[in-house]
Amino acid sequence: MAGYSEEWVDVQKNTFTRWANTYLSRKRMTIDDLYEDLKDGIRLISLLQIVCREKVCRKFNKKPRMRIQKMENLNFAFAFMQKKNVNVTNIGSSDILDGNNKLVLGLMWTLIKAFQVAEIDVEGVSGKDGLLLWVNRSLADYPTVQVKNFSSSWSDGMAFCALIHRYAPTLIDFASLNPKDPQTNVKRAFDIAREKFRIPQLLEVENVAGQLKPDEKSITTYVSLLFKEFASGVQKKKAVTTISKALNIAQRHQELAVEFNQNASGLLEWLTQQTERFQTLSQPRRIPDIKEALACHLDYKKNEKPPREAQFVAVEGCAGRWIASCKNNGRAVPNLDPPIEKLQALKAQLDELETAFELKLRQNLESYQKTEVFLTKVVKDLEKVESWAKEKDALELFAEDLQVTSTADAEEKLESVAFLQDIELPRYKQLHATVVSEADGLSEEHSATKATLERVETMKNFIAMAESKVEGVKERLQESLRQQQNVDAVAKDAKALMRNLKYVIEEMDEEVEAATKLEDVSTAGVVAAKKQFDTVLVPKVHNAVVSENEKLLEKKPILEEAGRTNDVALIEKTNARVQKLLDSLSEKRGYYEEELANVEKRDEVCREFAELSGKIKERCTQSTQSINVVEGSLKNQFQSMVKLRHRLFRANTGIVIEEEMEEKPQDPEITGGETTVTDEIVKPQAKTDNAPESEEGDKSKGLTAEIGNAPESEEGDKSVTEIEEVKTTAEQIITPLTEDMEKLERIHEELERLQVHTNPFTTDTIHGLRAQFTSLETAVRDKVKSLEKELALSEVGSLTPEQAKEIKEVFDHFDLDNDGVLARDEFIMACKGLGLSLSEDDCHDYFDKIDEEDNDEITFEDFSTFCTEQLQSGSSKDDVHEALDVLIGEDMTLEQIEERFDASQVEFIKKNAPELLTSSSATLNTEKFTDFIFSV
Repeated sequence: MAGYSEEWVDVQKNTFTRWANTYLSRKRMTIDDLYEDLKDGIRLISLLQIVCREKVCRKFNKKPRMRIQKMENLNFAFAFMQKKNVNVTNIGSSDILDGNNKLVLGLMWTLIKAFQVAEIDVEGVSGKDGLLLWVNRSLADYPTVQVKNFSSSWSDGMAFCALIHRYAPTLIDFASLNPKDPQTNVKRAFDIAREKFRIPQLLEVENVAGQLKPDEKSITTYVSLLFKEFASGVQKKKAVTTISKALNIAQRHQELAVEFNQNASGLLEWLTQQTERFQTLSQPRRIPDIKEALACHLDYKKNEKPPREAQFVAVEGCAGRWIASCKNNGRAVPNLDPPIEKLQALKAQLDELETAFELKLRQNLESYQKTEVFLTKVVKDLEKVESWAKEKDALELFAEDLQVTSTADAEEKLESVAFLQDIELPRYKQLHATVVSEADGLSEEHSATKATLERVETMKNFIAMAESKVEGVKERLQESLRQQQNVDAVAKDAKALMRNLKYVIEEMDEEVEAATKLEDVSTAGVVAAKKQFDTVLVPKVHNAVVSENEKLLEKKPILEEAGRTNDVALIEKTNARVQKLLDSLSEKRGYYEEELANVEKRDEVCREFAELSGKIKERCTQSTQSINVVEGSLKNQFQSMVKLRHRLFRANTGIVIEEEMEEKPQDPEITGGETTVTDEIVKPQAKTDNAPESEEGDKSKGLTAEIGNAPESEEGDKSVTEIEEVKTTAEQIITPLTEDMEKLERIHEELERLQVHTNPFTTDTIHGLRAQFTSLETAVRDKVKSLEKELALSEVGSLTPEQAKEIKEVFDHFDLDNDGVLARDEFIMACKGLGLSLSEDDCHDYFDKIDEEDNDEITFEDFSTFCTEQLQSGSSKDDVHEALDVLIGEDMTLEQIEERFDASQVEFIKKNAPELLTSSSATLNTEKFTDFIFSV
């Protein structure tokens, strides 16, 4: 028997040495000879620090040479073990220093029991018995494997293979194993445990396989390592899920960054180029050129711009999703380059320039087409006048040396002059006046307008010259016939009056026409213009025209009596022209009355546009802020955004909000100040410089205070019923944003009809509000889609129904007194029964934390919440740290990363290997890993 014991002494020595080396390797230490290498106490202290995770002593001799220094180190170690209640009876520091083989092995076995085996607790059974209970529970479905002890039951290797198959069925084909081939079975189990689970091979195969009674302590030690690996599987799965979620978020952020950078810079360059192009683009002056420019512009809007519009929407949506995801997942908000605000400003400027350019092209095309029609008629009439002018320019009457030889000659010449003056000249003056009137419709920018107007001016000068010459000839002839009858003198006076009246009437016509072309259409401007018309222009007309016409009418009876019908007709014509001027004065006075009425209407419509545009702009701004600051749980955020979309666009979205969403209240503390349905309805309109605060805004402001969004007032004790009545009233007041926009469009059409181009009450335009409304609609839609994806991702790592069922079964099992609560000892046994990798001290700490009322018991609800937190995975930085603490003991390599995570995550880690792995070896660097994935 002595030889038999000595044989297992070597086995235990090898087993205990390898067990110790699995921990000491973390400090780059090894034990070659267990009896010799523990003598100086350094490795013993290091081993205790690793397995206990705390310092053994403040200071010890790291290079002991003398016996007393080694003894001091060993004393530190034994004092620590005594502090941890480790029973080391009959073993002292001197025994280790003297290299007492059996006592050294006894010390190692004591450490294994205290820190490896004693922590095992299965259904209230701890230590080696608990370990045996765990093995039998695990192998309950393996009837061919019977484990009764930690010695002979393991010699055929079937128990080892069965445990591995139980927790990793894909690694071993249990049905193919032969119980009569223990050597192969043991070796296969040891190899798989070492290669796949990094469980060190503490035993040699020949020390177990085929032995009648393998060393019990060695087997116990090795099986305890299997328990530690397989029992902590739940925690490791949770850790893997936690890290996976953090990696998914980091991947998505990196993809969003790539997408934004790929599109934003090119979009910025294109927007800048197009803006500069439209700023320097000139307008063509010919109809073919205008049509060609319009075709090019329409081709640009059809082919070149739409892809850029889509690119802009994609960039804007990408930036919104990136920023929102960073806020929702605890990442820093990225600094976008270029800023999204710069792109939005350039886009708005480009849209405005495009619209102005196209509108000007269309206006010029219409104007030039009308000009072409007018030019045809003007040139035709102008050619007639030019032909007459060429003929009369060579007339004898216009000769400078005109001589009158007799009265008959004078009379004959006077007749010719009278014919020219009374018939031809008025006719061609009228024709020329028609040409001048038609020339007013010509566009100054048309290429042919200038030359035509020069010809018109030339004819005007010739007619004036002809009139002057005729008058001179007539005066000379009249001088020769001064003896003519008074009729002649009267006729001459009448003609002079008519000529004077003609010019005065023309001048008055121009002044009357100019008086009605108002530049200032405000009330004050129209009143001032009407006063100028009544007090200055009307008296001027009476003084300059009416009095002269009365003189002319006094001569009419004389000429009628003398039979000068032509002269009488001219007087009547002149009188009719005077009456026409007076009728025009009356008509223009009515024009001013109408303009005064229109001014009031313009002011009313302008003010209505200003008030409604301010309201819409404020609602868009508040809704955009609600999108950017929405907080709380992802589900609450999603519900809030769906309700906001329905509230703003329910007139044309067709969204049906689920009943539970409508009924579920939201706490402003949870949503982080998010605008609720009632908040948005009763939020007061901001008072701007352009639009005064409306009565509706005052009413909404009062509603806000009553509902609870304002600070508590003296009436803060209103009943719930009163508050609900106020909310109902507010909801009836505010219409959907789509209805407000439709109303604003109708008001804008009314302003167009009234020819209002500048609104004195606001600087807002219909184009800007349309763009803001469209942007808000796009932002809300993209926000809802982004939160839907976030919700789908947040479901990863939730408890399965099987886990929830297991929690209930464990609670009922360990509720030994069936009182519906767990006492402290029952709670600790329940944690061990669930396989949670917690020390007894951890269990005590968690119990004290859960038992807030200090009644030394916890309910099933508290226990279920605790288990959910332990088994569920998260994605915060603390969750990742905790998950890495679970896995980091394995020194996880790239090979193990490939086994635990999916292909895209492994590729992400490899791509960023310098930031995630240590520089000396391909193992995970926890600090680098965590800092990197939370910086993306």
